[in-house]
Amino acid sequence: MDPSPAMNTQDAARPGRHYRRPVERPFTRAERDRVTLLFGSLSVAHDRLLTAAIRGLGYHAEAIPTPRRRDLQTGRELCNSGQCNPVYFVAGALINHLERRRSERGLDRDEVADRYVFVTPGSCGPCRFGMYEAQYRQALAKAGYPGFRVIAFDKKGGGDGHPDEGYGDGLAVDLGLYIAVLDALFMADVLNATFYRARPYATDAAAADRTFETCLTECEQALGRPRPDPRVTVTARLLAAVTPLPSAADAARLLARLRDRTCTDALARCRRIIEEGFEVDYLRPRPLIKITGEFWAQTTEGDGNFRMFEFLEAEGAEIQVEPVAGWVDYMRYGLHGQLEEARAAEDPPAGARSGQALLRVATTRVRHWLIKQTGRLLHREYDRMRAALRDCPAPLADQRTLERLGRPYYHPRITGGEGHLEVAKTLYYHRHRLAHMTLSLKPFGCMPSTQSDGAQAAVQADDPDIRFLPIETSGEGEINAYSRAQMALGEARESARSEFRDALARSGHDLATLRAYIAERPQLRSPLYPIPQSDAAISRAARFVHHLAERMPTRAEGPRPAGTEGKQREIRHVDPR
Repeated sequence: MDPSPAMNTQDAARPGRHYRRPVERPFTRAERDRVTLLFGSLSVAHDRLLTAAIRGLGYHAEAIPTPRRRDLQTGRELCNSGQCNPVYFVAGALINHLERRRSERGLDRDEVADRYVFVTPGSCGPCRFGMYEAQYRQALAKAGYPGFRVIAFDKKGGGDGHPDEGYGDGLAVDLGLYIAVLDALFMADVLNATFYRARPYATDAAAADRTFETCLTECEQALGRPRPDPRVTVTARLLAAVTPLPSAADAARLLARLRDRTCTDALARCRRIIEEGFEVDYLRPRPLIKITGEFWAQTTEGDGNFRMFEFLEAEGAEIQVEPVAGWVDYMRYGLHGQLEEARAAEDPPAGARSGQALLRVATTRVRHWLIKQTGRLLHREYDRMRAALRDCPAPLADQRTLERLGRPYYHPRITGGEGHLEVAKTLYYHRHRLAHMTLSLKPFGCMPSTQSDGAQAAVQADDPDIRFLPIETSGEGEINAYSRAQMALGEARESARSEFRDALARSGHDLATLRAYIAERPQLRSPLYPIPQSDAAISRAARFVHHLAERMPTRAEGPRPAGTEGKQREIRHVDPR
């Protein structure tokens, strides 16, 4: 029934009010000694190293456990319906963790709210991610923690520019914090990539798990050590004068980080731990599965994505997880598009040339240059960490190449979630023969990822050889998800086995001969042994056979003298920069 004119008149007369975030009690610098910052919900390595890095800055920090199904139920009871399941999982995990702490330490809820602060990513955008922060507060209030503080980990945190919103000055969101966070994320990325690469081939799976734990502990200790503030030099003052860095002290921190070896030395120690911790057998054919999708679903390792990584490894697959560093680089690269849009909106009429117009052009070019240099620094630091592990993890893909691949199907300025990256990565890993199949994980109803799935139909129509499987995660339905993954995995597994059989046939050696050759050379059983890329095969086992065939003598040549096999040539993951 249509509303009456009287009702319309009343609504029109009611004064409108702009929505504002509820004002919270600020987290102040004076509280740092007694307040613990809570993080969590990414992979185990990311959560633990991020917590250690924050402790190294002088804060008390703690990671909430990996979200499980019981956390999902708690989150659903306390959050609004129709949200992405990451908010249910994380909100439930946070509240259940607080309840455990309250029970263990004999605290009431007001004391818990006084002693803990939850720090989480936060941003605006076209999807439901922008609502997470409000949902966390609502769930906490319904659970009996109405005064619990939630700080969105972005530029708004720390009170720089938003003092009226009451974040306070307890969390200093400055260059030092960003450097510590990136160090932790990048170290976790390379450790995860290394172990996901080696674990399917480990001859002793338990030893591989123990080695991973030892490496995580080593990196935690390195990141947790406080670093002294660097001295402000003349170079730092000059750098601050010609760049947007807020102060000479920040410039000094940046210069010191470029020379710092804390992360690389810790990873070098991890390299020795790995090489001594377990051995691998690369003569086991395994299909390579590339993981893409929504940021949280492709990163977490619990029930939030049906424990899909664990399932795929149990099915005999090698998975390639997506590094968080790639998403950081994507966010940086997107600033180029924002700059061009802003410049186009301010352009004077065609043919007009004024001093202000020329200044805008020059300013835009300088900003583009600064964004590009930031990207080079990100790649440099990531590559330094990779080098500490013998370049075992793959380098970051070039964002320009990904944009070029994805643009015909998904415009790069359609932002939100992973944007064009899901389409671009599918094409990238297929065309460069880096994976047998792409598996895209996303929460049920994720808008950006659902749009990508629609574009993937055009991608597969243009290239029917692409194996692409999207799986939506909702907390239930894991049996159906596993069944679909198994069907797609069957084709990928057969491709890997076929490549291995062809490699053996072309090598001129049987499997027993190859195993005898490997048994005499311990370096070929190292988890970090670099296996060259090959146009003839995707699977690591087949490429290993091709590599051994180049090193081993043929029957006509006879045995080669020791030490004359030649230096191996490593062709690393394609990096088109």
